[in-house]
Amino acid sequence: MITLGLDTTGAWCTAALVSPSHIISQASEKIGRGHAERLAPMVETVLLEGDVKPAQISRIAVCTGPGSFTGLRVALAFARAMALPRKVPVIGLSALRVLAAQTSPSGTEKIISAINAKRGEVCWAAYENGHEVIRPRTQAVEIAKAEIQQLQFDNIIGDGAALIGLESAGQNHVSGPALAWLSLDYDPVNYPPAPLYMRGPDAKLPGGKTPQSLSP
Repeated sequence: MITLGLDTTGAWCTAALVSPSHIISQASEKIGRGHAERLAPMVETVLLEGDVKPAQISRIAVCTGPGSFTGLRVALAFARAMALPRKVPVIGLSALRVLAAQTSPSGTEKIISAINAKRGEVCWAAYENGHEVIRPRTQAVEIAKAEIQQLQFDNIIGDGAALIGLESAGQNHVSGPALAWLSLDYDPVNYPPAPLYMRGPDAKLPGGKTPQSLSP
């Protein structure tokens, strides 16, 4: 089984090919913007370097967010388009979940994942024994800080940690291989490639009404 992992939710553009036992090939660049132009060539590169044909890919794992509205949709659209003609399952996992798994591969620790949501806000969630015990939420920094300080946890991960006065326990961006391997434990029916936004849209409907949030 070969799994392709894709992430465009943040400043990094990432693609990785893994088997259940090892990394076949990977590429990751901190580009800030321009994921739409960079992702396809990056996937082509990891396929060539890994000597893997697209038809050999049996699963695609894609990071669903949170992240920029445009950025996170790049990998989601690419994964769906690549999977559809071959009927390959696509598993969507949040960056918060992946960061927690990277920090505690055994899943035995309680991990807070926190991402800088800009505008003075933090998007965070909590994971324990591999399960999401507090769902992703976007809050003002001071509110998030107060809530997190009331929790008992082993580590915090992500670039949002510094905003609440804590030190991140490790790498603050999603690892392509970690994303791909983690997806093997999840059912694509229960974890579809649906976007997870930090907040609802700013757009208003006629009459000043707010559209329903796009977050799952």
